[in-house]
Amino acid sequence: MSGHGRRDVTSEKDWQRVAEFAVAEFGRIDGLVNNAGVSTGQPLETETVEHFRKVIDINLTAVFIGMKTVIPVMKENGGGSIVNISSAAGLMGLALTSSYGASKWGVRGLTKVGAVELGEAKIRVNSVHPGMVYTPMTASVGIQQGDGNYPNTPMGRVGEAPEIAEAVTFLLSDAASYITGAALAVDGGWTTGPTVKYVMGR
Repeated sequence: MSGHGRRDVTSEKDWQRVAEFAVAEFGRIDGLVNNAGVSTGQPLETETVEHFRKVIDINLTAVFIGMKTVIPVMKENGGGSIVNISSAAGLMGLALTSSYGASKWGVRGLTKVGAVELGEAKIRVNSVHPGMVYTPMTASVGIQQGDGNYPNTPMGRVGEAPEIAEAVTFLLSDAASYITGAALAVDGGWTTGPTVKYVMGR
């Protein structure tokens, strides 16, 4: 992997190259974070089959391939931790996310299957479900930082990328040694329900 170039997460060969590189470089694989994903807002009625399949391939099939690739290596090491990045859209129905939502519900389900199948091998598998997070991409569609700028979330604001990273780091670490199969929402309470002010239109 000269230059640490880009890889295709939907390619079994590329995943194998990454795993081989990691073992050659570090001697083992202790953790995996599946974080690649795509999303575009489109009503179910007008979503194309071609685009739906593309999103499923990148957001879900790639997670399956990644897990499948590292499991044998982790078993040889005596265990490991896998964290799959799902979404708040994998915990609730969210408009304009037919392909994205389906893929993220799939990630949640695949995580549960991995947890029950791999527990005895001491491989923990968990999913993280971010809510609205401030990034260059969300900023481009008007999402703003700061209190009061996301009123339908109990905490009243969007998340920050480091807050998601801290949750992922926790699940990868030994501090989470008895946690597997969890679906951790890092969403400011968004999937729990709206605030009184939001419901009352204030």
